[in-house]
Amino acid sequence: MDIRMPESCVSPYSCNTVLSLWLNGPQPQIEDGVVTREVCGVESSCCDHISLPIRVKACPGNYYVYEFVKQSGCASYCTDVSTISPTASITTPAPVSTFDKTLLTATNTDDDDPCYDYTILDEQNRSPDDFFAVNNHIYGYDDTRIEWHGWYRLFINGSSAQMPEWCFSYMSCGGFSSLWLGGSHPRLEYGVVSRDVYSSYYEFCSYYRSDPIQVKACPGNYYVYKLARLNRMIPAPAYCAVVVSSLPNVDPCYSYNSLDEPWRADKTSTGDLSNSRCDSDVNWNGW
Repeated sequence: MDIRMPESCVSPYSCNTVLSLWLNGPQPQIEDGVVTREVCGVESSCCDHISLPIRVKACPGNYYVYEFVKQSGCASYCTDVSTISPTASITTPAPVSTFDKTLLTATNTDDDDPCYDYTILDEQNRSPDDFFAVNNHIYGYDDTRIEWHGWYRLFINGSSAQMPEWCFSYMSCGGFSSLWLGGSHPRLEYGVVSRDVYSSYYEFCSYYRSDPIQVKACPGNYYVYKLARLNRMIPAPAYCAVVVSSLPNVDPCYSYNSLDEPWRADKTSTGDLSNSRCDSDVNWNGW
C-alpha cells in the first residue's frame, strides 16, 4: 500500500522515536517537478527542531518519492496512516530526458537577458556550513554595506549554487542574520519574478523581512538573482548559498528504494524509549 509523510504536526514520541519528523509544507503537484521541503521534528511541541530539508517529487499514479538525508539525534521520518491507498500499477516507465551539458556554456547576444549577463559571486563562507564567529574569528559578512549592481549567479568553490528556500539558524552563512528565499524558485517559463527575503534571529526563522529581490530561472538548471541593498535594521545579514546537486540521469519516479516499515506510522508510540528507532543511524542514498 502507498503512504506518504504527514503534512501536519504528529504527536510527540510517535513513529517509534524520540524526535518525530513531518513535512512542513504540502506535497507537490506533478507539474512542480522536484521541490524542497522543510522537515519539522516533534519532541514536546510541533516544530521543536527545524531539521535538514529533503527533496520531494510527485509521480504519475498518485504517489510520492522522497530524497531522505541523514538527520541528527534520535529522529525518524513518519508516515501518515490516513493516506494509505492501493499501490498503482505502472507498466510503462516515462521517457527519461537527457540533460544537454552544452546549455551550461550557451551564449546569447541579448545583453538584456540576465541569464547571460551576470556577475559571479563565489564565496565559500556563504554556505550554511560556515558560521559568523568560530574560535573568536569573525568572517564579518554584512551585506547592508555592499552596493549590489545588476544580476548575480551564485557558486561555492566553483560549484553552481542557489539561495535556500528554507530557514537556517542565525550566525550561519558567514553573517549574523542568515538570509533565505521566502518562496520557491521560478520555472523557466515564468521569466523574472519577485521573492521576499527572510532572515532568522536566534531560533526564529522569519524574524526579519527585507525588501524583495528578483529571481530568474535559466537554461542549464541555474538561477540568477538581482540582489538588493538590505534593510539596515537587520544585524549583519548575509545572503546564503547552497550547492545544487547534479541532475539525475534517471527519473526517481521509476528508480527508487521502497520504505515499508509499520513502526513509522504516526499512530504508533514507543512506550519504551530504550527501544527507539533512529534514522540518524541510516546512510540514506537516493530516493
